Amino acid sequence: MRGSGIIPPMYQKKGLYIPYAKAIKEAVNGPVICAGRMDNPELALSAIEDGSCDLIGLGRPLLADPDYVNKLRFGQTELIRPCLSCHEGCLGRMVHYGWLNCAVNPSCARERFTELKPVLKKKKVMIIGGGVAGCEAARVLSLRGHQPVIYEKTDRLGGNLIPGGTPDFKEDDHALAKWYENTLKDLSVPVYFNAEVTPEMVRKANPDTVIVATGSRPKVFGLGDDSKVFTAEEVLLGTRDPGSRVVVLGEGLVGCELALWLKNNGKEVSIVEAQDGLLKLNGPLCFANISMLLSLIESKGISVYTDSKAIRTTEQGVLIGNGAGEEELNADSVVLAVGYDSENRLYEELKYEVRDLYILGDARKVSNIMYAIWDAFEVASNI
Repeated sequence: MRGSGIIPPMYQKKGLYIPYAKAIKEAVNGPVICAGRMDNPELALSAIEDGSCDLIGLGRPLLADPDYVNKLRFGQTELIRPCLSCHEGCLGRMVHYGWLNCAVNPSCARERFTELKPVLKKKKVMIIGGGVAGCEAARVLSLRGHQPVIYEKTDRLGGNLIPGGTPDFKEDDHALAKWYENTLKDLSVPVYFNAEVTPEMVRKANPDTVIVATGSRPKVFGLGDDSKVFTAEEVLLGTRDPGSRVVVLGEGLVGCELALWLKNNGKEVSIVEAQDGLLKLNGPLCFANISMLLSLIESKGISVYTDSKAIRTTEQGVLIGNGAGEEELNADSVVLAVGYDSENRLYEELKYEVRDLYILGDARKVSNIMYAIWDAFEVASNI
């Protein structure tokens, strides 16, 4: 399958090459190294213990966490920062910009320029939002000597990593959320859950600095009878049942990955997109991920309607239209995956009241995991 070769994307199952390594080991006398999404310590250990291979090769995971081996050696596996196999910072940036970096490790290949400097004066920093931007800011601030406190309106850290990590091929999103949870606990950063911050709470706390990292909210629009119109987030979190026939509106990563996950779970899935192809508005994306995702959509038999727009819902499903006319698609649900809007209302309320105020991640500009982490690292490094 295209895109699943030498540098495996996230859509490739972890441990896929273990049977091949075992077959090679049975045919040769020399040591055999198995690589390719072998970053999970338990998976790697089991492959060595059962004789499938002699050594494990790690490439991208060492970009994500250069201390991987030492943490493994001392039993600190919960503190190993996970590689997402996203290619955003490594292969993708090498191809497009000629630079080697890492989405989850902003210091990768920039160690000299991103060295964290200890603070001369500690600040009490109130961080509003426990998504990746808020968590990364708290991590960096704590390492530098500040006193960050996170206020998260839900009952867990991670933000959009939580719905995003629902598909089995995106499990590392949840691993990243868990890593932030473990890391902030190791750094003794206080986290308050189920705490939706108001301007009055900020005034009462009287922090030295406020960071607004409130993320984003899904874009929605009406299609007439919206009783069967859901957001991708609602379906991924399991708060809405999409039924057995699903029409996904949107051709970006969220829409395509949602469609693939639904298809893998036995749903009849169609994608409807106004652009003339899939993944046109996301970019730059690594060719390995694009190639494999598009190949999977085709091979799984997911119906794709490009140059088309949803007009309204009907009793049978949804009516769509394009240059050739209108067509009714049978569907139990229509799922919106048409992007996100910044959730910056609290920042707007505070911007003339708080002297030292910052806004990070999706709350400032909707983008991807890499942008949110790098944005937070840059700001927190200079407070």
